[in-house]
Amino acid sequence: MSVECDSLSYPCFDYHEHVHGHGGRTSCIEGHAHLHPGVTGPPQPAEGSHIHDIRGMTTFDDGHTHAYFAVTGPAVPLPGGYHTHYISFETNMVDGHRHRVMGFVDPSTR
Repeated sequence: MSVECDSLSYPCFDYHEHVHGHGGRTSCIEGHAHLHPGVTGPPQPAEGSHIHDIRGMTTFDDGHTHAYFAVTGPAVPLPGGYHTHYISFETNMVDGHRHRVMGFVDPSTR
Protein backbone atom coordinates (compact mmCIF):
# COMPACT_ATOMS: atom_id res chain seq x y z
CA MET A 1 0.00 0.00 0.00
CA SER A 2 1.38 3.39 -0.93
CA VAL A 3 1.39 6.56 1.21
CA GLU A 4 -1.27 8.02 -1.10
CA CYS A 5 -3.58 5.16 -0.19
CA ASP A 6 -3.27 5.53 3.58
CA SER A 7 -5.95 8.23 3.79
CA LEU A 8 -8.53 6.34 1.72
CA SER A 9 -11.40 4.54 3.41
CA TYR A 10 -11.27 1.62 0.95
CA PRO A 11 -8.57 -0.85 -0.13
CA CYS A 12 -6.04 0.62 -2.55
CA PHE A 13 -4.12 -1.58 -4.96
CA ASP A 14 -1.49 -1.33 -7.62
CA TYR A 15 -3.93 -1.64 -10.50
CA HIS A 16 -1.26 -3.05 -12.79
CA GLU A 17 -0.46 -5.99 -10.53
CA HIS A 18 -3.70 -6.99 -8.82
CA VAL A 19 -5.67 -9.32 -11.07
CA HIS A 20 -6.86 -12.91 -10.71
CA GLY A 21 -6.71 -15.79 -13.12
CA HIS A 22 -9.90 -17.74 -13.74
CA GLY A 23 -10.75 -20.85 -15.62
CA GLY A 24 -12.92 -23.90 -15.58
CA ARG A 25 -15.78 -25.53 -17.37
CA THR A 26 -19.21 -24.08 -18.01
CA SER A 27 -22.40 -25.99 -17.27
CA CYS A 28 -23.23 -28.77 -19.72
CA ILE A 29 -26.16 -27.74 -21.93
CA GLU A 30 -27.40 -29.59 -25.00
CA GLY A 31 -24.70 -32.21 -24.59
CA HIS A 32 -21.65 -29.92 -24.48
CA ALA A 33 -19.69 -27.52 -22.27
CA HIS A 34 -16.98 -24.90 -22.86
CA LEU A 35 -13.86 -23.75 -21.03
CA HIS A 36 -13.55 -20.12 -19.87
CA PRO A 37 -9.84 -19.27 -19.45
CA GLY A 38 -8.84 -15.71 -18.63
CA VAL A 39 -7.72 -12.97 -16.27
CA THR A 40 -9.95 -10.51 -14.41
CA GLY A 41 -9.77 -6.78 -14.87
CA PRO A 42 -8.14 -4.55 -12.23
CA PRO A 43 -9.85 -4.04 -8.85
CA GLN A 44 -12.61 -1.52 -8.32
CA PRO A 45 -13.45 -0.33 -4.80
CA ALA A 46 -16.86 -1.59 -3.66
CA GLU A 47 -18.62 -1.68 -0.29
CA GLY A 48 -15.45 -1.57 1.82
CA SER A 49 -13.82 -4.24 -0.32
CA HIS A 50 -13.21 -4.53 -4.06
CA ILE A 51 -14.57 -6.35 -7.11
CA HIS A 52 -13.24 -7.18 -10.58
CA ASP A 53 -14.75 -7.26 -14.06
CA ILE A 54 -14.60 -10.68 -15.64
CA ARG A 55 -15.10 -10.87 -19.38
CA GLY A 56 -14.05 -13.05 -22.24
CA MET A 57 -14.90 -15.74 -24.71
CA THR A 58 -15.32 -19.45 -24.14
CA THR A 59 -13.52 -22.11 -26.11
CA PHE A 60 -14.93 -23.21 -29.47
CA ASP A 61 -16.98 -26.34 -28.85
CA ASP A 62 -19.97 -27.85 -30.65
CA GLY A 63 -19.44 -25.39 -33.51
CA HIS A 64 -19.59 -22.12 -31.53
CA THR A 65 -18.28 -19.92 -28.71
CA HIS A 66 -20.03 -17.80 -26.07
CA ALA A 67 -19.10 -14.35 -24.75
CA TYR A 68 -19.47 -13.27 -21.13
CA PHE A 69 -19.23 -10.13 -19.04
CA ALA A 70 -19.80 -10.12 -15.30
CA VAL A 71 -18.51 -8.74 -12.02
CA THR A 72 -16.99 -10.81 -9.21
CA GLY A 73 -18.27 -10.68 -5.67
CA PRO A 74 -16.28 -8.87 -2.97
CA ALA A 75 -12.97 -10.26 -1.68
CA VAL A 76 -13.19 -13.48 0.36
CA PRO A 77 -10.25 -13.67 2.82
CA LEU A 78 -8.12 -16.82 2.78
CA PRO A 79 -5.30 -17.97 5.09
CA GLY A 80 -1.82 -16.54 4.60
CA GLY A 81 -2.94 -13.12 3.41
CA TYR A 82 -4.57 -14.45 0.24
CA HIS A 83 -8.07 -13.69 -0.99
CA THR A 84 -10.39 -14.83 -3.78
CA HIS A 85 -13.74 -13.76 -5.27
CA TYR A 86 -16.92 -15.72 -6.02
CA ILE A 87 -18.25 -15.65 -9.57
CA SER A 88 -21.68 -16.63 -10.84
CA PHE A 89 -22.88 -15.65 -14.31
CA GLU A 90 -24.35 -16.85 -17.59
CA THR A 91 -22.84 -16.53 -21.04
CA ASN A 92 -24.61 -14.83 -23.93
CA MET A 93 -27.14 -16.84 -25.92
CA VAL A 94 -25.87 -18.71 -28.97
CA ASP A 95 -27.79 -21.40 -30.86
CA GLY A 96 -30.72 -20.94 -28.46
CA HIS A 97 -28.86 -21.61 -25.21
CA ARG A 98 -26.60 -20.12 -22.51
CA HIS A 99 -24.11 -21.74 -20.14
CA ARG A 100 -23.71 -21.04 -16.41
CA VAL A 101 -20.36 -20.43 -14.70
CA MET A 102 -20.00 -20.64 -10.92
CA GLY A 103 -16.95 -20.85 -8.69
CA PHE A 104 -13.99 -18.83 -7.46
CA VAL A 105 -11.19 -16.96 -9.21
CA ASP A 106 -7.59 -17.92 -8.45
CA PRO A 107 -6.27 -16.62 -5.08
CA SER A 108 -4.09 -13.52 -4.91
CA THR A 109 -2.05 -11.90 -2.13
CA ARG A 110 -2.54 -8.34 -3.31
